[in-house]
Amino acid sequence: MKGIALNTTLLADAPFNSEEIIKKLVPNGWSLLINLLALIVLFIAVYLIAYKPLRKYLDARKDYIEKNIHDSEHAKQEAESTIKNKDAIIREAHEEAAKIVEKAKVDGERKKLEIVEEAEAEATRKLVAADEAIKQEEAASREALRQEIVDIAMDIATTVLPRELNEEDNKALLDKLSAELEEKDN
Repeated sequence: MKGIALNTTLLADAPFNSEEIIKKLVPNGWSLLINLLALIVLFIAVYLIAYKPLRKYLDARKDYIEKNIHDSEHAKQEAESTIKNKDAIIREAHEEAAKIVEKAKVDGERKKLEIVEEAEAEATRKLVAADEAIKQEEAASREALRQEIVDIAMDIATTVLPRELNEEDNKALLDKLSAELEEKDN
């Protein structure tokens, strides 16, 4: 406060003339030039000492950030590509599994039909064989029956007929009887 008071007292005591005021307001040319040169040197020193390293650091930081952004975008693209590949592989696996299941169903149906056809063929073969066996058995039974009838007829003929028949007459009579029996069976 003393310094302020002093200045105001100086100004109050001093007479105000315009030359002194202009001299005090406009500095000396050499002083202005020295101050201006000092300011320029200061700017150059600040530029060289602080600005260039700071700018270099900021550029390096900017490059580092841009590199990280680029790397993360690249990693994101690779991850998306990997996901798409994984999805494609999974989709292909599902399609292949569906094809395998479908093929297994078709093969199962085909095998089922083959087994059924084989069973039907075997059943048909057995039926044919059974029919043949039945026909052979029937023929054998008829032959046995026919032979028995012939024997009975011979016994009856020998007992019923007073005269004696020779072998040829017996055979003719048996053949006639046999033919009549066959006609009745058919």
